[in-house]
Amino acid sequence: MQNINSFGIIAFKKSKQVRSILSKIQAWSESTTVSVCFHPTLKKIAPTNAHIARSEKSLITNCDALVSIGGDGTFLSVAHMVKFTEKPVIGVNLGGLGFLADIDPDNLEENLLKIHKGTYHTISRMVIKGKLIRNKKTIHTVHALNDIFINRYALPKLSSVSVWYGKEYITDFQADGVIIATPSGSTAYSLAAGGPIVEPTVRAFLVTPICPHSLTERPIILPAEKSIRLVVNRKNPELLLSADGLDSIRLKNDDEIIISYEGNKANLIQCAENTYFTSLRTKLNWGKDYKQWRYRQ
Repeated sequence: MQNINSFGIIAFKKSKQVRSILSKIQAWSESTTVSVCFHPTLKKIAPTNAHIARSEKSLITNCDALVSIGGDGTFLSVAHMVKFTEKPVIGVNLGGLGFLADIDPDNLEENLLKIHKGTYHTISRMVIKGKLIRNKKTIHTVHALNDIFINRYALPKLSSVSVWYGKEYITDFQADGVIIATPSGSTAYSLAAGGPIVEPTVRAFLVTPICPHSLTERPIILPAEKSIRLVVNRKNPELLLSADGLDSIRLKNDDEIIISYEGNKANLIQCAENTYFTSLRTKLNWGKDYKQWRYRQ
């Protein structure tokens, strides 16, 4: 793999743990002479001798890779920050499960050195696009690594959203909302809503109703070859369209949302040799109740 010779450091929390990690990164940079630059918002908590970027744009432009310090939410924010330009992102996990951010802070310096020397894997994840059409005009466009979803934001009333796959009508989901997830997002909001886990290299949409009125309305997995069309039916409560929970806009009756996959991708840098299913077993505690069974390669 290509050597990474400059790292851009991004964090949103100002906790003692974050301050400690910033100090570790700066000390590592000085000992190895590998270039490290900190996001402008970190100026007050970064080490006194740290290099602070003039702007977010210059940080993204001038660094070979970005280091996200936080949980998967921080990782998603950084992916949106680079506007899915395929700029590689490294996730240092300070959160819970950490499906996207997988580097342990205790092994940070070791992993940064590996990445600098090109000893890492680049994992590409599909990015989906959503167009909001109102009165036959596109008024907003979003992109998502995990999911694009419709959900109510005010009154606790049932919503009604009609769904098509290509030109084929699927159904009217009577539910709290609808999630259109990528395989990467199958372990996020969609999983919490009862959706399936899908291996991330699969190119597919996961259509998951949120708390459906009918128990027979179940999640659907569809090839990403055709677009998905959602229509907000009349007499709905106030609804919100959101991409990864970050880019959101209020919806109106008769709004249409076209969700498609056009080949866009986000690049994740990973040092660990763990497979996806190793991560699932570890993070979701699979098989922990079966003490007599052991995983064998």
